[in-house]
Amino acid sequence: MLTLYRLFETYGLNPNVIRLVRHSNRELSVLPVYRESIDYFTEYTSWQRQNKFNKDQYLAVFGPSRGTTALFLGIWEIHGCTLNRDLKQKHRKLLNKYQLPEDWFDRAVRYDLKYSPIMADLSERLIIDWGRATVSWVQKKDKSVVAITARESIGEFTSYDEVQLNWKDLSRLCKDTDSNYTWIKALSSVNGVYLIRDSLSGQLYVGSAHGKEGIWGRWKGYAQTGHGGNKLLKPLDCNHFEYSILEIAPATFTADQLIERENRWKVRLGSRALGLNSN
Repeated sequence: MLTLYRLFETYGLNPNVIRLVRHSNRELSVLPVYRESIDYFTEYTSWQRQNKFNKDQYLAVFGPSRGTTALFLGIWEIHGCTLNRDLKQKHRKLLNKYQLPEDWFDRAVRYDLKYSPIMADLSERLIIDWGRATVSWVQKKDKSVVAITARESIGEFTSYDEVQLNWKDLSRLCKDTDSNYTWIKALSSVNGVYLIRDSLSGQLYVGSAHGKEGIWGRWKGYAQTGHGGNKLLKPLDCNHFEYSILEIAPATFTADQLIERENRWKVRLGSRALGLNSN
């Protein structure tokens, strides 16, 4: 059976000097922050209680996955620790820069962490079984490897209610439909009303999809162009777009009925007056 420690050794890492960290989504959205700003993510991880990482040389950092599993994000080197009594104003400025709790300055230590390219090829692909004690988010224990997904896989589809993809995920679906078969099948089999959110401004775009390929037929256009031909989306950076589903349409709905539902959502969410819908 393949284990995490065996993988570490394959990459030339000594498991005895590695601390495992599994962040939850309680204080921040782990994956979006990791993807959008590695500096922010690193700073967030740096502030801890004294002796949290002891004398370890590396952190192997994970995000939450389904159930008790964890998704590998990367390896960080530990280059010492600044004790609370030695913190300077420059450290307070880092907290303020990333809008982290300022009281950490009074009660935490700051580890000097540097992202390492070691095992970067497994980032967002390696899934381990963290075990039932998910509240124990810092551990030093070998774990079973559940899966190493294909390079462009975004994991298994779970439910329409939980769909929240960024543009990078959408592009990966388009690049490798075989590895993401459950997603393509699910999105292709339903029509509905969807939402695009610009995470930078918070502005919303509401659209609908009706036809042979359902929602996927519309979304793959966004994957290919970034804007899908929509006037107010064109000048924006699609890397900050998030895609979710507002409503699944019954199979009996006509295109006109679906457009009526789309217009109702535009009114509810104010996406014409304050958002990105121009029609």
